[in-house]
Amino acid sequence: MQDYPFVTIVVPVKPGLTPDVVDAVKRLDYPKDKLELFLVYGKNPSFQRNEVVKQAKGKIIYFLDNDSLPEKETLKKLIKHLEPEDVAIAGGPSIAPKKISSLPYLFGKTLESVICSGASANRYKRSGSVRFTTEKEIILCNMVMKKDLFLAFGGLNEKLYPNEENELMEKVKHSGYKIVYDPDGYIIRMPRKTLKAFVKQIFNYGRGRGEQTVFYPKSFRLINFVPMFFLFYLFFVFYFKGVYIYPLIFYFFILFVDALIKTFKEKDLRLLLLPLTSFLLHVVYGVGTLYGILKAPFKKAYKGEIKIEKVAL
Repeated sequence: MQDYPFVTIVVPVKPGLTPDVVDAVKRLDYPKDKLELFLVYGKNPSFQRNEVVKQAKGKIIYFLDNDSLPEKETLKKLIKHLEPEDVAIAGGPSIAPKKISSLPYLFGKTLESVICSGASANRYKRSGSVRFTTEKEIILCNMVMKKDLFLAFGGLNEKLYPNEENELMEKVKHSGYKIVYDPDGYIIRMPRKTLKAFVKQIFNYGRGRGEQTVFYPKSFRLINFVPMFFLFYLFFVFYFKGVYIYPLIFYFFILFVDALIKTFKEKDLRLLLLPLTSFLLHVVYGVGTLYGILKAPFKKAYKGEIKIEKVAL
């Protein structure tokens, strides 16, 4: 039998949530004597993950969320990419279930759109082939990393959530290590089910990006701030109107053409609503980014009490 490395699976769980991940972990095609699973309950996922990694037996850490449902072969596919010494991290997409109701379907398709999410769209769909990548394509709910490097880089920034993994991956890349994206090493994960939950998710993504840039300025990328500049532009157009509205008309034209193409291709009329959710995503992300930039200098790490539970496999 192949000599599989010992893997510690770390799952932070917020109060009141059910860890659906457990059954999926038990179905993984991986020797159970080379696995350990920790559920860690608390209100700061970055702190929760850091504390479990400190006591982990595994040389490899597999980060999942409480609702991550990895496919049977996912762990095997991801850890093989960590064999080279210069590879620190590997991950794959978090894709939506095939049969879901209209709102989560639409929210999932919005995040999958390159127009909406840029390179980060590949976090939510199986795209291309195995490749070296950046923090834009990897998501922490489906990521493996070598434990020694995780500790060497100081773990996750406990002031950050979300974007804690993005900051860590930026540090990894700037230190010369590589990150691998594998479209076949995926998990199944339900998109947000309500408009309120989707807005909160996107606002937090924007806030996290703003805070990350303040905490680690080397991670600055102009493209990440386009939604914030778009927000400023909307205020400008609202007051001055005139010819300044033409770029906004062109923007919506592009969104509608993209929606029509996707509707025709997938034969699903729900996709005609993509311009609305796309516009919402850009505005809310922009608001979140601005808020994160302003809040970051005053933010402190909240740790609180945590409860660590080791689950028998």
